[in-house]
Amino acid sequence: MEYQEIVSRSKNVLSIEPKPIPEEKLSEIRDKYVKRNKKSLEMFEKAKNCIPGGVEHNLSQNHPFPLAMDRAKGYRVWDVDGNEYLDYLMCGAPIMLGHSYSPLDEKIIEIIREKGPATGLTCEYELLAAEEIVKNLPGVDLVRFLQSGTEADMAALRIARAYTGKKKIIKIGGSYHGWSDQMVYSLHVPGSGPLYSKGITPESYAHIVDVKPNDFDGLEKAFKENAEDLAAAIVEPVGGESGAHPVHPDWNKTMRELCDRHKALLIFDEVVTAFRLDMGGAQKYFNIMPDITVLGKIIGHGYPSCGAVAGRREVMSVCHGSLGNKIYVGGTLAANPITTAACYYALKFMAEQDAVKKATDYADRLTKAMNDLFATRPDLGFFVYNFGPIMQYVTTGFFSVDIAAPDALKQVLTRKAVADNYQIVTSSEGLCSLAGTRMYSCMQHDDEALNKTLGIWEHLLSLIPKG
Repeated sequence: MEYQEIVSRSKNVLSIEPKPIPEEKLSEIRDKYVKRNKKSLEMFEKAKNCIPGGVEHNLSQNHPFPLAMDRAKGYRVWDVDGNEYLDYLMCGAPIMLGHSYSPLDEKIIEIIREKGPATGLTCEYELLAAEEIVKNLPGVDLVRFLQSGTEADMAALRIARAYTGKKKIIKIGGSYHGWSDQMVYSLHVPGSGPLYSKGITPESYAHIVDVKPNDFDGLEKAFKENAEDLAAAIVEPVGGESGAHPVHPDWNKTMRELCDRHKALLIFDEVVTAFRLDMGGAQKYFNIMPDITVLGKIIGHGYPSCGAVAGRREVMSVCHGSLGNKIYVGGTLAANPITTAACYYALKFMAEQDAVKKATDYADRLTKAMNDLFATRPDLGFFVYNFGPIMQYVTTGFFSVDIAAPDALKQVLTRKAVADNYQIVTSSEGLCSLAGTRMYSCMQHDDEALNKTLGIWEHLLSLIPKG
C-alpha cells in the first residue's frame, strides 16, 4: 500500500467514531478470557506481590491481565493453561526462522555443553558474528556488541557526539529508541513530548530536538536552527513504532541530504528492520546509507543479552584509541559466546533458507486477505499495510490522533480502550499480536495460519454492530 493511501485511510478511520463491542457480548468475552486463562490470572495475582504491577514485559497484553506463556515452536505459542496461539508477536520481531528452530538451538546447546556460557573475554563467535553483520549491512564497517537495543541507542548518540564534537540530536516524534532518559520523549504519539517523563529531569532533554514525522518544513527548520551544534538525526527508517507512523517516500533521502549539508550524522535505528525488512536492512531496502546503525534483539534471533552499534569505520573509530580520545561503553556479558553464536548461525540460516522472502511473501498474502475481509465492513474503516514482514493493522487509529486537537487525550484513551477490547477477542480466539496494532511474520507461517487468522478477524467483525 502506497504512503498516500495509508495517510488517506488513517484519516478515514479517525473520522469514524470507534465502534465498541456491545457490553453484553463483551461481558461474555471477558468471562471466557478469565475461564480459559486461570493459571495466568493466578500467576499475575502472585506476581503483584513481588513484581511492580505484576508484569515485566512492555509487549504484554495487559488488559484485563497478562498471559503467561509456557513454550513456543514454529509460529505457535502455548500459555500455561495449555491454550494455543498463532504468534505474530515473534518476541517483538527477532524471530524469522520460527520459534525453537532446531538447527540453531542445537548449535547453542552444544556451545553451552562444551564451552560454557561466558568468560567475560573475547571468543571466536564475536569475530564470526561481526563479520556476518558487516557482510550483510552495506553501511557498516565496524560492529561493537552491547546487551540491548536501548544500550545500542545510547552508544550511538555518544558516538555521534564524540565524533562531531556537537551535542544536539534530532528525534522524530512517535519513534521509539529505547528507554534511556534522553530518548523518552514524544513516545508513541508524535508531539506528546515529556508525557512519559516521570523520574526524568528536564535537563535530560536539553539537547533533543523534536520533529513531527514527515514534516519536511519542520525538519529543515530544525537543521538550520541547530546547525552549529547538531551532532546527528536518529530515525526509524520505516517510521515511528516500526511503521505505525509510516515515512513519506522522500523522508529518508531528505534526512540523508540534510545531514550531509549540515555535517551531522544519520543514525538508522534498525532494531526491528535489520535482517527482517531485508538481509541488508532498511539501508539496503531504501538504498540510503546511514553513518551509524543501531541493532538489537534481531541479531540474536531472540537469545538474550543482545544488541550492537555499528557504522562507518571513520565514525566508529571513537570506540577505540587512547585514553581521553574514545567513548566509554561497557557490558560484562556483551558479545558473550551464546549471543554471538546465535547471531552468527541465525544470520547464516536466514540467508540459506531465504527467510526474509518467505516471511515477506506470507505477509503480503495476509495483508491482502485481511484488507479484502475488512472491505466487507466499510463502516469500520479497518485496514492493513506492510513493510515486508512487518504488518500494521489499523482499527481505531489511536496512534494517529493529532495531539494538538482539543480533545486529543480523550480521543487517544477512548480509541485505545476500544482497541484493547478488540484484542481481548482476538486473544481469546488464539491470536497473539503486538499492542493491538502490529503483526510480525516468520518463514514458517503457512496457509493454515493464514486461514485461521482470517477466521479470528471474521469472528471479531461479527461482534461489532453494523451501521
